[in-house]
Amino acid sequence: MELQHPLAVVTAGVDGEVLNALASTTSGLTVPQLVAVIGARSPAGIRRSLERLTTQGIVTRQVVGRTQLFSLNREHLAAGAIRDLAGLRSRFLERLRTTVAAWPEPPVFGAIYGSAARGEMHADSDIDLLLVRPPGVGDDQWTSRLAQLTSQVTQWTGNDARIVDMDESEAAARRDSEFLRNIVRDAVVFAGREDWLERAGRAGHAA
Repeated sequence: MELQHPLAVVTAGVDGEVLNALASTTSGLTVPQLVAVIGARSPAGIRRSLERLTTQGIVTRQVVGRTQLFSLNREHLAAGAIRDLAGLRSRFLERLRTTVAAWPEPPVFGAIYGSAARGEMHADSDIDLLLVRPPGVGDDQWTSRLAQLTSQVTQWTGNDARIVDMDESEAAARRDSEFLRNIVRDAVVFAGREDWLERAGRAGHAA
C-alpha cells in the first residue's frame, strides 16, 4: 500500500485521492486547492472525479459566489468507512508504537524514514525503519523481535519492511554520517525520545 494514499487499497486512481483529501479536513476545498493537496493530477481529472462523487452523494458541493467548495458528506452511509481508510497511516504509526512499547526492553529510539516518511511511496515500496537497541538485550532476543516486527509490518500493510538496527554506541559514532542526517530530515518517530533525534541533528549540522 501507499501510506500517503490509503484509499488506493480499495479504489485506485483520482477518486480515492480526492476522497482522502476531503476526509482529512472539515473545510470545503476548491478544485485548485485539491490540485495543490493531491499533486500530479490535472484540474480536469479532479473535476470529473468530483462529478462522479457528487452523483453518488458522498461529496457535497456548495456554491459561494463564483466559487465551488467540495466537502465529504459526513452523513453518508459510506463516510465512516472512508474516514477509517483515510486514517490508515495514523493507525499504522500507533500500531508500531504500541507493538515496540510492549517489548520487555523497548528500543531507545525508533523512526520511519525514506519514502514512507516523506509521503512518496509506491504500492511496492519498502517501509524503512530505524531501531536503536537498548543496552543489555541479547543478540538472539533482539534478532527475534526484529524478525517478528518485519513480518508484522508486512501483514499490516502488504509492504516489505527493511529494518536498520544499531546500538547506542554505534548510533553515537554515526551521528555525523549522511545516513543519520537523512534520518533527521525525514524521520517520523514512533519510539523513544525526540531529543535523541535532535542531538543527532545538531551533530549532523555541526559536521
